[in-house]
Amino acid sequence: MKKLTILLIVPLLILSQEFESNLPIISIHTGGNEILDENRIICDMGIINHDDKLNNLSDLFNNYNGKISIELRGSSSQQLFPKKSYSFETQTLKGNNNNVSLLDLPKENDWILYGPYSDKTLIRNNLTYFLSREMGNYAPRSKYCELFINDEYRGIYMLTEKIKRDKNRVNIKEIEDGDLTGGYIIKIDKLTDAPENAAWCSNMKNFNNDPICFQYHYPKADEITLDQKTYIENYMNDIQNSIEELSQNQTNIELVENIEFISFIDYLIISELSKNVDGYRLSTFLYKDSDENNGKLHMGPVWDYNLSFGNVDFCQSSKISGWVLEEDTPCRGSIPKYWYDLLKNDTFRSKLIIRWGELRQNVLSFDNIFNHIDSVSQHINVAQNRNFELWDILDSYVWPNYQMGFTYQDEVSFLKHWIYNRINWIDNNINNFRFIFPDCSSTEKQLIKIVNHLGQSVSPIKNEILFYIYDNGCVEQYFISD
Repeated sequence: MKKLTILLIVPLLILSQEFESNLPIISIHTGGNEILDENRIICDMGIINHDDKLNNLSDLFNNYNGKISIELRGSSSQQLFPKKSYSFETQTLKGNNNNVSLLDLPKENDWILYGPYSDKTLIRNNLTYFLSREMGNYAPRSKYCELFINDEYRGIYMLTEKIKRDKNRVNIKEIEDGDLTGGYIIKIDKLTDAPENAAWCSNMKNFNNDPICFQYHYPKADEITLDQKTYIENYMNDIQNSIEELSQNQTNIELVENIEFISFIDYLIISELSKNVDGYRLSTFLYKDSDENNGKLHMGPVWDYNLSFGNVDFCQSSKISGWVLEEDTPCRGSIPKYWYDLLKNDTFRSKLIIRWGELRQNVLSFDNIFNHIDSVSQHINVAQNRNFELWDILDSYVWPNYQMGFTYQDEVSFLKHWIYNRINWIDNNINNFRFIFPDCSSTEKQLIKIVNHLGQSVSPIKNEILFYIYDNGCVEQYFISD
């Protein structure tokens, strides 16, 4: 009787060899529970990180070994992409916040595990945060790692600091009952995922002349008092008045006491350099310290730039030329009008041009940017092979009608090529960056085209939100109902 020989093909990383990486390894065990949105679950996390040798999955946890509470994070990315990102807190066995240093980052308990998916270089957020810190601003620090959940490989992740008030993060004063002046962190973002009563709609307007709604980030919406709400809302109204006066009276910005203009200029430079499709209008943070600490309004920290540096094709964001603030796209409609008022002011534009020239000598030099990209891409080069074996997207479409390279190095080369040409374009056009805000109330305007949310020209469609673009630069939003 002949014996039947069966060849079992077993995944390489499970039996044939031990998993090892030059990157730290993070392992999370959920105890059979599913990681959900909003409702956090308690589970175990361990981190392996050696300075003098490769990290092996079978090694003992030597960087962290304890409890965390974890949930899914992200809005559109959570719905669109199979590779999820997570928000978690390190906890004690009793469930209290546990401030610890993970992978040599400053001690805290709030963290993000960001899983780059649409960004095939895996670098864009890292690069943006690096450049912002080099410019002298706080931006989240991060460390690359490889993640396992319930012993299943999940790819390359970035352990990232969550934006919050802390001496090592947004370093503003902890708000006290006797001092309503700060500190505060607020943000402009989608309201669809915001808790009830988590935002207020201000007197400020966007390009479409709709109110700008700010969300309470610190103090949190469920902790901020009525007096604190009233204070920060009135303060932002005062900011609006200050910026309008800048526009109308050509006031020297050095005479304005409640705004830190360099932070606004740096944010504008980062957003325009990267042509961030969400710039100015989503994932946008502002903060104010106590008046005891020179409580001016600051822009930042920068956050969530994965859809930048030529990575998507809607709202003309992949084009080398053009200013995000000027291009006639549906995205411009939700950009706050105060940016256009600032650009009308001669001293603001002068400071912007000077600042760009200064940064081009060091932070924004090609050598500095490309050396950082090369260093990071080499650091994750072995691990990216495993990542894209799992998430096989290098030669596929992540965004509709858009595709860049076919290998990881193609993606990195494209990023550098795009940045090189974008910087050259800004060098040649920064002196003429001046915007005249159109009078959208005027009836003397001619309709040029109607577009959908991707910027594609369409005819009126029932039950769709469409954008009407006119010859004087106005963009108006309409819902075409039955």
